[in-house]
Amino acid sequence: MSPVTDLSALRALRLRTPRLELRLGDRSDLEALAHVAEDGIHPPDEMPFAVPWTDRIGTPGFVEGFVAFHEEALAGWSPESWALNLLAFRAGSPVGTQELLAERYATERVVATGSWLGAAHQNHGLGTEMRAAVLELAFGPLGAVAALSGWVESGAGQSARVSARLGYREVGTELASPRGEPFVRHDLRLDRDDWRCPIEVELAGVEPCLPLFGAR
Repeated sequence: MSPVTDLSALRALRLRTPRLELRLGDRSDLEALAHVAEDGIHPPDEMPFAVPWTDRIGTPGFVEGFVAFHEEALAGWSPESWALNLLAFRAGSPVGTQELLAERYATERVVATGSWLGAAHQNHGLGTEMRAAVLELAFGPLGAVAALSGWVESGAGQSARVSARLGYREVGTELASPRGEPFVRHDLRLDRDDWRCPIEVELAGVEPCLPLFGAR
């Protein structure tokens, strides 16, 4: 399926939690978020991501590449294969990002998530709010039947704790080598029937977006 060229409806999508607003960012927002990443996400001796993108922080072109990653995700958007990289704003400033993505969504109705927060914003429950917001979107108007996630043992475990709070169950393990050394990755699944949102989430601008997600 060819990529969709008119994504203006996605630009109006808003997910609001008690402390955050999640939305797409423009170039200035993305550059600001890249600087949040530069200020630190995890200790240097840990790697919580299966793809070690944070190892490029501090190298020439990092900010440009960071912005390009987000822009390319939108450029390749189709209802069959999409990646929604929402920026999390607190008091008007970006603090992290929450991804919701899917392959063959129109037929399988399964999503996956990924996220990060700047180190200064961690351990305050914001990660739970971010993921709860996209799960409300997925299990509500998008009609998802399941959400997948995972965490690698080379990280500090924040993702694992968020997943436990939100009701995921482990469905398997595999080896991941984000820096060449193998670590165990835990694969998690949350089914729609088991979803109980722990916070209040307000969704705005969803209806015009449904065809873009393959949800209609």
